[in-house]
Amino acid sequence: MEVEDMLRFALVHGAAGADEIDRLCAQHGWLRNGLLPDGTRVVPFACWAQTCAAYGRGGVAALRTLLADPDLASFAIAVLEEVKTVQSVQALLGFCDAATWQSPDATHAEWKALSALNLLLSLDDGVQVDAAAMGDVLRVVVKAFDTTAQPFLKRLCLYAARGAPTAQTLAWLQQLDVPEAEVKAEAEAQAARAVAIKSIKRRLSPTYKAPDAKAKRQIQRARAADL
Repeated sequence: MEVEDMLRFALVHGAAGADEIDRLCAQHGWLRNGLLPDGTRVVPFACWAQTCAAYGRGGVAALRTLLADPDLASFAIAVLEEVKTVQSVQALLGFCDAATWQSPDATHAEWKALSALNLLLSLDDGVQVDAAAMGDVLRVVVKAFDTTAQPFLKRLCLYAARGAPTAQTLAWLQQLDVPEAEVKAEAEAQAARAVAIKSIKRRLSPTYKAPDAKAKRQIQRARAADL
């Protein structure tokens, strides 16, 4: 059993899939903390099972509830990233809107949520959202960027800005000063900003055409082949 298999099963089979996931969890005694008696770490399948089953029965609305649980928020974020819908983006934006961005840990739930938004919105085959959602993305990115002192998290913010390809985002990036204490960190920040500016300019161009469903599948197959 792989986590990806469980995710796909819940996405495809809904409530029936949730019942089967619950049955397997009980049958095999999956753990919540992922810690065996001898101290060995394993995948916390019980948390994944609870999250996937919640989605199978209640969709994105059920995952919104789990986002409020510190023990399950990261699992809910991972499932929302796989759902790839406007509704999952809205749930992640709601979570990010309430974030403080104080943690320096990239594995903290709030940074995982921003990373998920980056993956869902910043690529050509990503989820298409309206202008209001793009405004929310920019607001979240600016707050996170201004709050964190960690160079690698600031770079994540810059990359995530691509998910809001608007004139306002472009203006923010172009006027942004990104000095870092170390030369390498500053070069990396400037490179991330350049990538974001280039992406947004391209998507704002009158000649840009978002890929249709067929083109998206081709992009996804090409990306999978590169992994």
